[in-house]
Amino acid sequence: MKIEALELLILLNICHWLGDYTHLSRDWMLSAKRLGKPLTPIFLHAMVHAILMGIVLMLYIKGIMFFWLLLFELITHFLIDVLKGRLNYWFPKLSNPANKYHWYVFGADQFLHQLIIIIIVFIAIV
Repeated sequence: MKIEALELLILLNICHWLGDYTHLSRDWMLSAKRLGKPLTPIFLHAMVHAILMGIVLMLYIKGIMFFWLLLFELITHFLIDVLKGRLNYWFPKLSNPANKYHWYVFGADQFLHQLIIIIIVFIAIV
């Protein structure tokens, strides 16, 4: 069971990387994420993450829990990205990488995404 959990954790992190740091994040999605609006491109970005994770989760779980975990990923990813963008909108200096607080917000954003992945693994495997 430990190997299975580690395997799933690694695969879901690969999904997160693919969804955020490859061509799957389109410029129009990234522009919306920067300011936390409009919401539709951010929602579609969260859908990309849910679809990628769904492909992996299909290998590990079946039934209604599969759909609840996908919905959990979709909603939390969307809310985290909207909140980060809104912080950049409300406090424009946060969007400047030369500002050390930009990295605090970036780190908090990534921490929350990782926490969601860990929760998903825990629910899926345990």
